[in-house]
Amino acid sequence: MSNATVVVPEGLVEKIKREAEETYPEECCGILIGTANGTEKNVFRLYGTQNVHSDNKERRFMISPADFKKAEQVARDADAEIIGFYHSHPDHPAVPSEHDREYAWPWYLYLIVSVENGKSSAIEGWELRDDRKSYEKIAITIS
Repeated sequence: MSNATVVVPEGLVEKIKREAEETYPEECCGILIGTANGTEKNVFRLYGTQNVHSDNKERRFMISPADFKKAEQVARDADAEIIGFYHSHPDHPAVPSEHDREYAWPWYLYLIVSVENGKSSAIEGWELRDDRKSYEKIAITIS
């Protein structure tokens, strides 16, 4: 595990889990807005998005460029930045898939929530290494 951490308010964790349950059996997705200071990232807002993947939404997600652009403006207006993304894994562990790795960007935080039979469970934090070959697990502090 990396020495990096992320602080997420409990209410936002619960909101991600509810969204994951509501979209089950498809993946939910959204953008994390907050601040980054050294190895600590602080999430203080979620920007929920529609999963616009063209097919297989049970195993894939995609955020539209328009939603990304809107989230950038929301972050700027809050004197913050996009620090990562969240999505769910229906009936799979909260661990990045190979597909996730192929489309991820280093530095950004990825929160993944597992949803088993429609009920959210584990939420885990991940950051893609700079060489893009694997992830580091990021400790989540729920405030």
